[in-house]
Amino acid sequence: MKNLFAITVFLLAFLTAGLAQGLAKAGPELSRDITGLYSFVHEGEFVQIEVNEGRVTGLLSRFKNDDPEKAEFVDQFFEQAKLEGSTLSFRTRPAGGVWFEFSGTVERGPAKTQADEGYWKVKGTLIEHHTSANGQSTEKKHELTLSSFPADGEPNPTRTMDKEK
Repeated sequence: MKNLFAITVFLLAFLTAGLAQGLAKAGPELSRDITGLYSFVHEGEFVQIEVNEGRVTGLLSRFKNDDPEKAEFVDQFFEQAKLEGSTLSFRTRPAGGVWFEFSGTVERGPAKTQADEGYWKVKGTLIEHHTSANGQSTEKKHELTLSSFPADGEPNPTRTMDKEK
């Protein structure tokens, strides 16, 4: 009877260790796989996310004004960013008194391969912060889904994270 108990405990420990190892491997795969370009608020705007050895870097490229006729872009690099499990969050550096905070959950989208749009979706909350010239702060909060661009068809932004200062 003692041998049966010892064998059962050993098998249970072995199975538990195997499951834990399998779960530990799931995180790094997600981290590496979500690197790429994602849609932002307006068509033509994007978020670039890069995950390398657990470190998250990136930028968002957006229209400077709400008027698309002016079509001037502002790049805002991530000041802070992290991926914990399936939760992605970032905060951009301010540019012209505006900065963004985002926190959301990474999930697989409906696309079958990474070469298709929407393979990854990051659903969460975006907070847009504005500071006026007189120092008054306001914020707008809304739900946003970042949708991955096709891996093979990603636009090649002329601005890269290598230009980060």
